[in-house]
Amino acid sequence: MNKKPLKSKRRNRRHREPFLKRAGRSLARFMKAAVVLAAGSALAYGGWRGYKELTTTERLAIETIEIAGAFRVSEDDIHDLAGIEEGDNILSFRESVVAGKIRRNPWIKEVDVSRGLPSTVTIEVTEREPLALVKLDAMYVMDASGVVFKKYSPGDGLDLPVITGLTADGLRETSGELEEGLLDLMRTLKGREGFNLSKVSEIHADRVFGLSVYTLDEGVRLDVGLQGFSPKLESFEKILKTRGGSLNGIEAMDLNNYREVVVRFSANVVKEGGEAHGKKG
Repeated sequence: MNKKPLKSKRRNRRHREPFLKRAGRSLARFMKAAVVLAAGSALAYGGWRGYKELTTTERLAIETIEIAGAFRVSEDDIHDLAGIEEGDNILSFRESVVAGKIRRNPWIKEVDVSRGLPSTVTIEVTEREPLALVKLDAMYVMDASGVVFKKYSPGDGLDLPVITGLTADGLRETSGELEEGLLDLMRTLKGREGFNLSKVSEIHADRVFGLSVYTLDEGVRLDVGLQGFSPKLESFEKILKTRGGSLNGIEAMDLNNYREVVVRFSANVVKEGGEAHGKKG
């Protein structure tokens, strides 16, 4: 079998660009990239220099720091937490960082920090509203949102009802029926006239029997369950009115069926024959 001789491959140089032309085009691309890079670097450097100039110039020095919304927390404490001073450059800090520092105080719920160019910084705070004291391993303060936000100290100067029967684990379960009922009860008491939160000494929470309210003056227990508090408290006030505003001799009232309230009198009253034990109102 005859084999055909292999033809040697030769490069076709007729259509290949001259070396100088190819080198010139590569150099042009390189120079273009270098110019873009140099321009970007110059812009970045200029921006950095401009930013440094703005954040250090005395023309933008802070002259006034205004603090609004502070009542329990002193303005001096807020100023110290903020970490900014008169004379500092007004662009030398981040609002979110300053706000985060101020929120370290447990009484502070929200913070808004704003600049009024060229020389005024405004710090507006919203403080927590204390609603009750919660007895756990120690006494803690609960706000109107149900957040237990600090340990109670006598210096807080709070005269609030005490919540008993809760646990730290239970408080973490914000969707629990008992915890939701407790918040609803406190909101109901706080927002009404007549018998309200200021006339309550204690609220006891029990996962089986629900909520019980103890009156401030006589210490009478009012069993109110976990819901429907308004009509129950209205029934209590009607009974109170028929007694001339006095709860003397009463130990407890079961208000769960507000249409037929069960009143339990103290042992002394029953002994003396003044009232029948378990009388219905």
